[in-house]
Amino acid sequence: MDIVKRERYVQKIIRLTPTENNYIKNKMDNAGRKNFNAFALEMLIQGQVNIVDFKSLSDLKIAIDRVGKNINQIAKKVNETGDVSKSDIDETKKLLKEIETVVYQTIQTEYKKYK
Repeated sequence: MDIVKRERYVQKIIRLTPTENNYIKNKMDNAGRKNFNAFALEMLIQGQVNIVDFKSLSDLKIAIDRVGKNINQIAKKVNETGDVSKSDIDETKKLLKEIETVVYQTIQTEYKKYK
């Protein structure tokens, strides 16, 4: 049998009451953590577990997907007709500017939450 070389080879064992165990499980669920070892290590070293909410990033992805579909429609039109109108170009520029603004605002908001 091969011995596994681990970076963390010091083991700590704790004993819990069922109530304490349930409390910790609830804390792990609320933090979105599945692995007790990782959760406990983060709590012991940092004194807290940071919960990252990706909802705003999910909304951002949906917005970017919508813009991408619009750009694809414009590209399809250009490929079919061979030309593009100034209004199509202006609309694309406007949509790209909106993406830039939303991405910047989302990043700033998320950064402030976890600063």
